[in-house]
Amino acid sequence: MDLEKDGYGILEQALSESECRAVIDDLELALSDMPNGSIKTSRGAFLGGRNLLTCWGGCSAIAMHIAIKNFATRFLGKNAGLVRALYFDKPPGSGWSLPMHRDTAIAVAGHCFPIAPFSKPTMKAGTPHVEATSQVLSGMLTLRLHLDPMLQDNGPLVVVPRSHRGDFKETSALQKTIHCNIGDLFVMRPLLLHGSLAASGDTRLHRRVIHLEFAPSHKLPGLYQWHQFLPLHAS
Repeated sequence: MDLEKDGYGILEQALSESECRAVIDDLELALSDMPNGSIKTSRGAFLGGRNLLTCWGGCSAIAMHIAIKNFATRFLGKNAGLVRALYFDKPPGSGWSLPMHRDTAIAVAGHCFPIAPFSKPTMKAGTPHVEATSQVLSGMLTLRLHLDPMLQDNGPLVVVPRSHRGDFKETSALQKTIHCNIGDLFVMRPLLLHGSLAASGDTRLHRRVIHLEFAPSHKLPGLYQWHQFLPLHAS
């Protein structure tokens, strides 16, 4: 993959299918005990979860999986760490789509005043967030572990290659649909334009994903600190 050129890539079979099945079982048990503000449900199905690093012990094990740790440190260096972890699913019967966007919010220890150099302070599931600068975001890396196949009928991801670059001019003609197998890692820069298609109404497939955000170091501008920082290597 050419991550710097295209802004994304796929690391195939980072985890085995049996490893992913074990993750699903453990995660769904943890989700059932999460605080209401940290999870989103619909008709008994878990649609998403925040603060996984706090609420689910298996999250740190996923981040430390040899394939994930090695990939993250390859691009971010030995001081890299996990700074946020999310879970989301498109269960059968949920046909929603997601418009094209960039991931610009980061989780911080607290809101600082003045807010600069960041902006748009918010609270998400009890955790302070801000909109980060392009300088911070361009140094980060997102790894999405696919626990199910991501196919055309279960709401696949759509990306605009090279849109993470500041000189890019958006055009829908450049959009590319992404398909993944169980255990694949979809890797992207946060500033990559991405969204998702609606799932087919008759699909029986979930689309469960663990979304991991990594930063190159524990440092942030000014008085800011990460809400959490799990180093990938001992200091």
